[in-house]
Amino acid sequence: MSLEPIARYETERGILIYRITAQVFPMLTANIYVLVDGAYAALIDTGSGLGASSDHIRRGIEQIRDDWGEAVDWASLARIVITHAHVDHYGGLGALRDLTSAPVAVHELDRRVLTHHEERLTMASHAISSFLWRAGVSESSHASLMGMYGWSKGLLRSVDVETVLHDGDLLDNRMLVRHMPGHCPGQVCLQIDDVLLSADHVLPHTSPHLAPESITPSTGLGHYLDALHTIAAVPGIRLALGGHEGPMHDMYARIEEIEASHERKLGRVFDVCAQPRTINELSKLLYPNVNSYDILLALEETGAHVEYLDQRGELAIANLDEVANDDRAAPRYHRL
Repeated sequence: MSLEPIARYETERGILIYRITAQVFPMLTANIYVLVDGAYAALIDTGSGLGASSDHIRRGIEQIRDDWGEAVDWASLARIVITHAHVDHYGGLGALRDLTSAPVAVHELDRRVLTHHEERLTMASHAISSFLWRAGVSESSHASLMGMYGWSKGLLRSVDVETVLHDGDLLDNRMLVRHMPGHCPGQVCLQIDDVLLSADHVLPHTSPHLAPESITPSTGLGHYLDALHTIAAVPGIRLALGGHEGPMHDMYARIEEIEASHERKLGRVFDVCAQPRTINELSKLLYPNVNSYDILLALEETGAHVEYLDQRGELAIANLDEVANDDRAAPRYHRL
């Protein structure tokens, strides 16, 4: 997989933003940003720490210094910001910690994922396991999916966090923090003048992955759509730069496309629930061609949309007596 070249953007007040692309998983790249304002430099996200991810970031920093003459180096880095606590955005923090002592900032709802990684991994694994049983997967599929879920997360370690972010904070007098939960509990977008670093909240081609709130509070489709409406109401965003893929020159139009996509997904779920179905059965109907780790992602995405409809009284459980008498019985949802 080829990497995009380093890109350079400028805000209305002249703050520079450089985009470094790193390969974070075998089939996925992510964008890491370097914000430069005079002698001040901040690193936004740290890649996964897997494979060549950290090497790509190190080489990117060197290229920014060599090609554009910026005084950016690890010793003088003023800040590291983690936009959200998913492995492809924070996993490289441990490796880069050996290069810089720059203080780390993350939203309060994602802090413990970084500072108490082992604890959060254990609790998240329990929640995923319970969800898979409720979804109706077989014992063999359950074991396989749990193995895939935990393989890379066990390679990470806890790190210190010096700054806890909240919605509305003006970090280092440059980055306005906008809390955008849904895809991740503590996801933040960072507004720098008329440019928005939109993390995984708004992406130019992909509708960000969602899991049900029953797995992790402050995730789920309801939180995501509410946050999407919130960022759509922010005026004057000329350019949005996501955690993956390319730049967005009309973020507002892209938000409308994402909202329409979720409306279509909700409609499909509602339609196929003409007959009572488990989340696993629904997922196979909605995503028939997925394999490997994408099976888990499809189950979570389906679960998020079922949960949204169920919370709003559009679905009901057809086998309630069975569910009441068996902790592992999978609810079968049908439309009202």
